[in-house]
Amino acid sequence: MDVNQITNKEQKEILAKKIAEKVENGQTIGFGSGSTSYLTAIEIGKKIKEKNIKIKAIPTSKDIEEICKEYEIEIGNLVEDKIDWAFDGADEVDPNNNMIKGMGKAMFKEKLNILNSPKNYILVDNTKFVEKLGERHPVPVEVFPSAMNYVSDELKKLGAVETTFRGMTENGNAIIDAKFENICYDSNINLEKEIKKISGVIESGLFLGYNVEVIRD
Repeated sequence: MDVNQITNKEQKEILAKKIAEKVENGQTIGFGSGSTSYLTAIEIGKKIKEKNIKIKAIPTSKDIEEICKEYEIEIGNLVEDKIDWAFDGADEVDPNNNMIKGMGKAMFKEKLNILNSPKNYILVDNTKFVEKLGERHPVPVEVFPSAMNYVSDELKKLGAVETTFRGMTENGNAIIDAKFENICYDSNINLEKEIKKISGVIESGLFLGYNVEVIRD
């Protein structure tokens, strides 16, 4: 990732420094994906070098893993390690902290980190806040490749007005971007759970009702 091409870089660097302040020796930290997480990983790398402390990272993308290796941060995994806390960015955040994530193609590993962490910090600049999810982004859905046509049809039954193949994830799965005009999350309907029920869906980029702390600049 070219840091000089990152949009809203100054805002994101402020957020990165805030999270780096929370790092303590011996912690295992879940590292999210995307440009804000990338800058945060750099700030954390600088801190552990300056303070001569050791941490372990659970990265969610190859870009983040490479930064961790550059700063000699030990790489852990969810099978053997317990996360102390995690950080990540988001593509959209509504007033109730519901989110769309995964436009950077890493929604499955990002969701695993959040589910396995007792404390999650979501770092977002002012461009990521929306009144209603889906205003600016579709819902990315990670799909087993041979199930693409079936999943696309089922997403339309759930209300998707448009589905588009975007590419492949690092896990070798396809991504379908599904545009919804109404993303439901109430006592009767939870679109995130309904999408997950479709055979062939690995994960979606909907994060509805998660216990997260949103950090803004």
